[in-house]
Amino acid sequence: MGKKVKLMLAGGVLAVILAGAALVLPRLLKTKEPQVTTITKASLEKVLEISDLETLDYTYNSIVDVMDVDGETAKYHVAYEGVVTAGIDFEKIGVSVEDDTKTVVVTIPEAEVQNVYVDMGTMEYIFEKDRYETETVSQEAYHRCCEDLEKKAKEETSLLTIARDNAVEAVNGLIAPWVEQMDEEYQVEVR
Repeated sequence: MGKKVKLMLAGGVLAVILAGAALVLPRLLKTKEPQVTTITKASLEKVLEISDLETLDYTYNSIVDVMDVDGETAKYHVAYEGVVTAGIDFEKIGVSVEDDTKTVVVTIPEAEVQNVYVDMGTMEYIFEKDRYETETVSQEAYHRCCEDLEKKAKEETSLLTIARDNAVEAVNGLIAPWVEQMDEEYQVEVR
């Protein structure tokens, strides 16, 4: 192939590339038209599509008595460590959009104990009599420790108050930036 033919071929390829670039580049560089986004209850509920939000883990160190069949005599005492997890059920969150006041109102449910966990490895026993030290003692003690921890967690009202306050902060932190990005005229109110 001659030098002149190669030069013409290279020029043709260059012309095709430039023509393609002339057609494609304006589309790539063209800025998109602003889109109108509307904040709706359904769009907010989509953001909140998770089932539970754990907002507090609280560690307990406690001792429980395991009683004999008569319910009056302690067979042994068990010291244990446990963790209580509290939070809210996201399915119970209420969302409303008040267009007249440009306010998004999010209503948070009361916090509840979501889980109790007793660490079996931390259980230590003090037996009243040697005959109570049996092969089944750890299962019996574990069951009793779980009951004790659940009872203590339900009685601890400040635990649920803190868990709910943490939920309010977490939901506000999740929703407020999203709402601001969608329409900065709207304010978020988490109750």
